[in-house]
Amino acid sequence: MQVTIKYNDDTAFTVEEIVKQATNFYGAKARVEVTADSSKPHDLIYFALQAMVTHKQLSLLYDDKFGYNSSIKKLRADTLLKLEEILDTVIIDNEARIQ
Repeated sequence: MQVTIKYNDDTAFTVEEIVKQATNFYGAKARVEVTADSSKPHDLIYFALQAMVTHKQLSLLYDDKFGYNSSIKKLRADTLLKLEEILDTVIIDNEARIQ
């Protein structure tokens, strides 16, 4: 018998944490899919950014408490650089499709 359970988890920090909790509770055969709250662009971007920075941010919070403020600025700058690269790729791809 297949059972589908859908819920929003606003307490977990990472996808891996959610998967681990579900497999611990439902067993190793549980198939867990974690996605954005909706398919709206804002939700998708939020979900992607959360996946990109959360592990590193948590490491900074726990392992680099005294240097956190400067480290988080670097993480932010690195993430913005990656986003800019992705945006540039989208713009180039769109322009290629137009021509």
